[in-house]
Amino acid sequence: MAENTLPRSTITAMRMPENSVFPRSRKPEKLNKKRKNVTTQQQNFEHQSVPQIEEPVGKKRVSKHAPQEVSAKRPVSRFREVIEVPKIVRRDPRFESLSGKFDEAQFRKNYAFLHTYMDSELQDIAERIKKTKDTNEMQNLQREYQSLDSKLKASKRKDFERDILKEREKNERELVKQGKKPFYLKKADKRKLILTKKFSEMKSSEVDRAIKRRRKKNMSKERKQLPFSRRD
Repeated sequence: MAENTLPRSTITAMRMPENSVFPRSRKPEKLNKKRKNVTTQQQNFEHQSVPQIEEPVGKKRVSKHAPQEVSAKRPVSRFREVIEVPKIVRRDPRFESLSGKFDEAQFRKNYAFLHTYMDSELQDIAERIKKTKDTNEMQNLQREYQSLDSKLKASKRKDFERDILKEREKNERELVKQGKKPFYLKKADKRKLILTKKFSEMKSSEVDRAIKRRRKKNMSKERKQLPFSRRD
C-alpha cells in the first residue's frame, strides 16, 4: 500500500469542515463565566421590589350621620323589592320548645298498640312460612321474622327495665318525704337491681340457662382481650 503523502493540516481540515453541524467544544472558563452571569441576573430579578398596589381610599363623609357615597361604576340592579315577602322558617318539632317537653311515659302509653300489632304480624309471617314451598321466599320470611321478633323482645325488655327503675324511684321519694336522705343509684347498681328482679320472676331452669349464657358471653369477651399466643 502507498504511504499517505498529504500534510497533517489538510487531513484535519478534511475531517472537520468549517461549516460543520457539530460545534467545536468551548473552553470551560467561558462556560463558567456565562453561568455566573445567569445566576446574578436571577438574584437581581428576585430582589427587585414589587410595586405595591395602592388601595383606593374612600371619600370622607361630611358628618357621621350623612349617607355613605356609593360608587357610580357599579351598575344598578334592575330588580327591586316592591312587597316584602315573609321568609319561610322551617323547624323540626322534635328539637323545638314550642312542641312541648317530651314525656316518655305518655309516649309509651300512646304507642302501646304497636306491641299488639307486631305480635299479629309475627303470627302472620309464621303462617306464611308454613305455607310457602319456595326456598328463597322462606329464607326471606325467616329473616323478617327474626328481625321483628328481636325488635319486639328488645322493646319489651326496655319497658320492663324502665318499670323496675320507676318503681324504685317512687319508693325512694316516699322515704325521702319521711326524712331519709336521698340516694341515687349508679349504673352498676341499676344493672344489679334489674338482674335480681328478672331472676326472681324466672324459673330455676331458666335461671341456670341465663347464667350459663352470661358466663359464656363474659368468657368470649375476656378471650378477645387476650393476645393471640395465649388464646389457645
